[in-house]
Amino acid sequence: MASRRPGPREYFLATRPYSLLNSVSRALVGGAMGIAAAGLSPTTALILAMVVVGVAAFQASENLLNDYYDVRRGADAPGSPSTTLRAHSVYTLGLSLSQVRSFGLALLALGAALVAAATVALDRPLLPAFLAAGAALIAAYSGPVGLKYRGLGEVDVFAAAVLMVLGSYYTVAGRLSAAPALVGVPVGLLTASVALADDIRDLEWDRAHGVGTMAVRLGPAASRALYAAMVSLALALPPLIIWPWGLLVLSTAPLAALLVASVYGRGPVGPRRAVKARFYMTIAYSAALVAAIALGAARG
Repeated sequence: MASRRPGPREYFLATRPYSLLNSVSRALVGGAMGIAAAGLSPTTALILAMVVVGVAAFQASENLLNDYYDVRRGADAPGSPSTTLRAHSVYTLGLSLSQVRSFGLALLALGAALVAAATVALDRPLLPAFLAAGAALIAAYSGPVGLKYRGLGEVDVFAAAVLMVLGSYYTVAGRLSAAPALVGVPVGLLTASVALADDIRDLEWDRAHGVGTMAVRLGPAASRALYAAMVSLALALPPLIIWPWGLLVLSTAPLAALLVASVYGRGPVGPRRAVKARFYMTIAYSAALVAAIALGAARG
């Protein structure tokens, strides 16, 4: 653990800033679809900016609470991959467990306050339902329910990603539609593949410490095959959903191939670089999706 008292820098790094861009990118996909439906204006742009802040707060909260419960359950400990391949809130940055929990809950409260404000100011009566579902998914992942430790963490992550795309669309457009939920499927597959890749990386540690992640339950060969299938489907579905502009996501195929190779222990991307590269992949992928949505809307 760090010996000095943690300050603002350590609190900021504890949120895993690079991973926040992952959630922001999902919000931008849903928000872009919302703007395509409602029209681009200063109002819709401002609403999307508020959505981005809100989802970043929720993601940061989930990251911190995940660290809290991983330490409590023994999944994170000195020498574990999660403490050696990234800055860990407790074992690298020196926050206490109570500080991690309090900071995580404060960020969750910030996100909830933004949802409450949007519900009233924008007349979005369904937003509390989205908030309740999102909070339940955060709690279920590594909290008291502990789906992550029951081999169902990736299912939780997938559902949360689809919900985020749909909720962002609803907040901006003010109505529901099947289209953002459909687009959320490949986005959710790619997002869940990030969690699965981390579980594959941590498989031996988790198995030795009684942590029953999906990778532990499936075994290394099946987990790697599932990861490759999830990434492949994430690339294959957008062209079918948003034809022909969805073909733009195929521009991320070379990076996807490198990441699949890294899961098999091959290629130039090692474990440390792969942690951030998987998030950069989701950002590039989402940017291509946003461009596809914008082009589709412009061409009618």
